[in-house]
Amino acid sequence: MPQKIFIPLLNDNGENSEISLHFGHAPYFGLYNADTKELIIKENKLDHDNSQKSPVEQIIESADPEIVFARDIGQRAIMLFKEKNIKLKTGPYKILKEVIENVENLEDLKNDCGH
Repeated sequence: MPQKIFIPLLNDNGENSEISLHFGHAPYFGLYNADTKELIIKENKLDHDNSQKSPVEQIIESADPEIVFARDIGQRAIMLFKEKNIKLKTGPYKILKEVIENVENLEDLKNDCGH
């Protein structure tokens, strides 16, 4: 399952970065390439007020992920990612390293956070 995985993060501590519990408010994001084992962490500069491009479109444009990992994510974001055929995955992981070590065990994200 070679994939590029987009992961919302609370901080920039390499593989020890904490997963953001709410997708839209993550101050950082990680992009992990499961093929090359490469990890890139960047400051989240998504513009939620951009009337031309939604945050989802900005993520796709800047990171081109095949999978988005989220603990909680809004219904609109779920719909937009699904329209672009980007898989949404989740799991009980709290640290980036746990997600990386469990790429094969990530579960399909089925429910939104209620907003």
